[in-house]
Amino acid sequence: MDALLDDEQGRWLLPRLTAGSSTMHVAVPRGYPAYARIFHPAERDRPVLQGGQQGQVGTSELHVTSEEVSWATVAEAFGTIMHPLAQFHRLIGSPEDDGNGVHDAAGWRYFEPITGNLDAGVLAAVARHLDDHTTTPTEGVAAVWEGWGGLTSSAGYAVLAASDGPIPVGSGYFVPDGGPGSGILPKDVVNGPVLALPDRSYYLFSAGARFFAGSGWPNGAAWHDGSAIPQSPSIVWPDDHSWVLVTEIDWDSTIVAGSWELIGALVSDPTIEALPIREGANLRWDSDNENRPPNSSA
Repeated sequence: MDALLDDEQGRWLLPRLTAGSSTMHVAVPRGYPAYARIFHPAERDRPVLQGGQQGQVGTSELHVTSEEVSWATVAEAFGTIMHPLAQFHRLIGSPEDDGNGVHDAAGWRYFEPITGNLDAGVLAAVARHLDDHTTTPTEGVAAVWEGWGGLTSSAGYAVLAASDGPIPVGSGYFVPDGGPGSGILPKDVVNGPVLALPDRSYYLFSAGARFFAGSGWPNGAAWHDGSAIPQSPSIVWPDDHSWVLVTEIDWDSTIVAGSWELIGALVSDPTIEALPIREGANLRWDSDNENRPPNSSA
């Protein structure tokens, strides 16, 4: 995977986007036959008593079991409606998750899906379909938002290993900014041009759909720092422009624009939670009218 030190291959997107739009086309290009919305997995947990019979004091331990769940499972648990324009906070009947989760009647505690990042395994499953629906499966572009922490410099808070030695006075566990190129990306990339789209700018890398189709794709991604949760690309498209995948940094879902055949394949894959969505769809936080609370104006 090589960095592209100009924005030429991404300029075709700009006329298909609408700056300031209230629709998904502030980030997703118009003009494709069909679109699919891929819902980022949510997580839930609950305490489970293990290691002994109920009532036998001292023989049981309380453990917490956790699992990823689909939005459809969340809707079923809270008695709400899963549909293409669903918003997670409406599915759980709460204006927002304050970080402590929201509980259902069975004792499961639910946490919001990650925004701006499509699970690595789900992306691999999606990419296998993308590979089948382009004439250039090994040639394409991956765009990564320039604002992700650690990409451009080393500045940030660090976790220091236990040591008998003194911590430098004034360090505050903070790693000072080493300047452009001291982060994950090299200096020539950081100082090079970026693709400027409405409200966002991106570094570009050469990467076809086939690159992301393997489960080990994070190990070859130029922006991956080895963390447990790899960052997915923000936008991916093949050289023939037959489709586009967009994971906008503020969204908890990913949009794929492409042919009806591609969208049908994504929606039919049981390993991917996806629903077809119309062109011009609104994904704002108040767009879920199916689950709008009674007497609510928003």
